Amino acid sequence: MRIFKWTWPFAFGVRLGWATTRVPNPEVRQARGRVYLLRGNGIVFSRGLGRICGRLRRRGIWAEDLRCVADRWVVRNLLADHRAGRLRGPVVFVGHSCGARSLLFAAAELRKAGVSVDLVVCLDVALPQPVPENVRKAVNIYIGRPRLYPAQPLRPANPSATTVQNFDLSAANSPVRAAWLSHLTITDSMHVQALVLKHIHAAFRAGGKKRSTAA
Repeated sequence: MRIFKWTWPFAFGVRLGWATTRVPNPEVRQARGRVYLLRGNGIVFSRGLGRICGRLRRRGIWAEDLRCVADRWVVRNLLADHRAGRLRGPVVFVGHSCGARSLLFAAAELRKAGVSVDLVVCLDVALPQPVPENVRKAVNIYIGRPRLYPAQPLRPANPSATTVQNFDLSAANSPVRAAWLSHLTITDSMHVQALVLKHIHAAFRAGGKKRSTAA
């Protein structure tokens, strides 16, 4: 159940990029693609997403820093451009905590309209739903050690349609040392930000594949 939708039941007032980065967004229809970044419920604890947003904009990628309740705005925005034939380039979702859960709900809504998502990146999310089959790849970066917040691995709804990579930062083979990281500081890590950007840029290098998928 998507509990946090009741904290802001509107599809407006969710954009934060105007305050979190001084880098202007490129015109969306001329950009190389688009990235939607949804913060956790306490937006101050997801500040790293604002930094990622600014770095992407500098690379000519349309990116927006958003509240965790922005999934309705995201779906409305994408569907409008899809129906008008204006959806170009890769579509990437990045979410922290409940923002990641919201983006999985958004991906499921887009599946109904036959719109695919190139990449979903989840950061320390608990109780995630299965990744919908219209998502080509999902990356999950989480802290798996025992604690009060039970972040969990992702699993695909259809393993033949979606590639899922789970990175437990508590594991011995973790690409990021996480001894000092917590649920509230995970996006502050420059190494975590670099890992997120690595996967985003890989999705963009894969090129603009066909946007539609079987509903």
